[in-house]
Amino acid sequence: MGKLTNEFSDYIQKAASGKSVPRGSVNHTFAGVRWLWKRYHRPTSETTDVYVNATCELLALAVGAHHGQFDCIDPDAKDGFLHRLEQPISYDEAVGNYISLCFPETELDRLFLCAVDEMSAVILAAQKNGSISHFYFSMLYRLVLSALIEADRSDTARFMADIDTQGFISSRDDWESALGRVEKYISGFRSQGEVNAARKRISDSAVAFMNMPTGIYRLSIPTGGGKTLTSLRAALAHAFSHKKRRIIFTIPLLAILEQNASTIRDAVQNDDWILEHHSNVIIEPNEKNELSENELIAENWHSPIVITTLVQFLNTLFDGKTSCIRRMHALIDSVVVLDEVQTVPVKLLSMFNEAVNFLANTCRCTVVLCSATQPCLEQTKHPMREAKDIVPYSPELWKAFKRTELIGFTQKPMDADSLTAFAADKLNNCGSMLIVCNKKQEALQLFERLRQCNAKAFHISASMCMRHRMEVMSEIKERLSKKAPFICVSTQLMEAGVDLSFGCVIRVMAGLDNLIQSAGRCNRNGEYGKRCPVYCVSWANESLEHLPEIEASQRAMRSLLDAFYRSPEAFENDLSSDKAVRFYYQKLFQAEPKDHQDYYIRELDTSIYSMLSTNGQFAGKCRRRISSVFQQAFRTAGESFAVFDSAAFDVIVPWGDGEKLICEFSSERAIHDLAYRRSLLRQSKLYSVSVFEYELKTLSGKNAIRLACNDSVRLLDPAYYDDQTGVTVEPSLRYQEI
Repeated sequence: MGKLTNEFSDYIQKAASGKSVPRGSVNHTFAGVRWLWKRYHRPTSETTDVYVNATCELLALAVGAHHGQFDCIDPDAKDGFLHRLEQPISYDEAVGNYISLCFPETELDRLFLCAVDEMSAVILAAQKNGSISHFYFSMLYRLVLSALIEADRSDTARFMADIDTQGFISSRDDWESALGRVEKYISGFRSQGEVNAARKRISDSAVAFMNMPTGIYRLSIPTGGGKTLTSLRAALAHAFSHKKRRIIFTIPLLAILEQNASTIRDAVQNDDWILEHHSNVIIEPNEKNELSENELIAENWHSPIVITTLVQFLNTLFDGKTSCIRRMHALIDSVVVLDEVQTVPVKLLSMFNEAVNFLANTCRCTVVLCSATQPCLEQTKHPMREAKDIVPYSPELWKAFKRTELIGFTQKPMDADSLTAFAADKLNNCGSMLIVCNKKQEALQLFERLRQCNAKAFHISASMCMRHRMEVMSEIKERLSKKAPFICVSTQLMEAGVDLSFGCVIRVMAGLDNLIQSAGRCNRNGEYGKRCPVYCVSWANESLEHLPEIEASQRAMRSLLDAFYRSPEAFENDLSSDKAVRFYYQKLFQAEPKDHQDYYIRELDTSIYSMLSTNGQFAGKCRRRISSVFQQAFRTAGESFAVFDSAAFDVIVPWGDGEKLICEFSSERAIHDLAYRRSLLRQSKLYSVSVFEYELKTLSGKNAIRLACNDSVRLLDPAYYDDQTGVTVEPSLRYQEI
């Protein structure tokens, strides 16, 4: 509607003829918002149909926000709806042309009444499930906005670059075929031995998930219990039985993702079905309401099986970027498998819990919460609907996975030198060792100390691109098979889901979940013939001011260790017992003020949860001249959201084929051919590294970062990528020597 004016026509003609015009300089969203409001919105009274006003506002929000969200009431108490109703635009011209050229008002009225019926049914169903809230309306708005953004970007991509982003929806026959291939793949595994027999029993019991109704479920499997294939098998069976559209696997760490994706590909045996989405290589423009050409080729999750990170999943639910909002609609009617669900940051629990409730209640999603250490999400401030177990707990079955002994030290903290000496001493009795650190700098210090001692050592961290890590892990597997002694020093990347088995593990203190997950990398198949040690140690003078989640988990862990050593029998003499896990999470969730589970923003003296609910802090200061159902601060909430406190930026690194990709990103073809650029971006997932803001500033100050493709991707200078440790802010040794 807003584009049907002479002003917008002139704007387009000038742009098409090559003249310089500011993108987005002619407003085209306000007309649709205003027309909806004038035609359908009614002043609040006892006879006002709340469903009519809610439907009108929902549509108006989507129309007005499809190039960038706006606040219904912003931090300055300004009314976003009122602004769009009063700003001078060519309204009569736009409406007149739209009604005569596109849709008669009678047809629009018919469609609107259908929309009101839909809205009424959705709200009544939510009330019946007890899940209605202002936050619920925020999720409903995001879903509708997502559908609009997807339609807009897909049509534009087809027009501009002949790119079909539609994908396909899987049929029941497709799911049955895939399930058959996975069953055949699993049948080829050995079932001899106590551990393998237990894995098979767990996997077989999960097939009953096929007949369970859509809802929220727990898949609690001990570390090393075959969770990846069990969850894949269960999800395919459920998708087949309930005719689901797709399966979405979310995984917390890239090291786990690359391994799990490989396992899923091997089992499903159809690469065309699977999309991996785990990096944001594209630099998005800062200008508001500007559509970047790179948005047209952003991932929209239209593949039958999507494997992504927890960060990307949470961004899809809460981040303000339109490229993130665009994916939200893809969750409808899906099986969502949330691996290592305990890694959801505590500050996000209220939003996460209510979003999962919304997905299950309104979007017909089946959500599977996977973890060996299930958090008590039903006991939080805004609880998740109680989940049911897919695999019932069996003490006899779980006993097969007791392959380690957790040793929680309460002795004095260790520095890099003393921890190196401690590790070297323990290595004599275990043959192979994994040390998991909280920080990249800790891992680097230990790695350097070990090299100085002439110990055989490997380093793995997020400073290395995925392809680099895969090559190092391949070397580690070979060394393990030869039973040659070595130490691997890693960050959290190696503590969960990685199919490597060490003779001993040392975990720098974090949470109980971290310790138990790290133990899963030790004696995985019972091949060492005894229970192997897993040590929890403290790092001396550890600075965690930028890692508050780890700091909070340490406090809860220390409380557990104190209680455990005072009365071990209260925890069944086992740090990994269910009683110990519940004690730990209760301490963790109680440690912070309740508002901090709502993602509290100190600068605004409110929380993101509040901004997406009643928005009381901003709405309380607003003297409104119009009444509305929606009062949320959508734009401010989206801009304030980040899964982690430290901002990260992706750079493409010159490791292996990354050098060729860097050359191609600098080519004329990549600048002008969007389809080609899209293929390069997909390839670059294996060769990108996320760096923190301070690292990016340091590297940029040394001219180590170059921009390409109209300044939309970052490329790293080869001198700043080390063959053993990855991205470095100082030139690597081989370049220093040159």
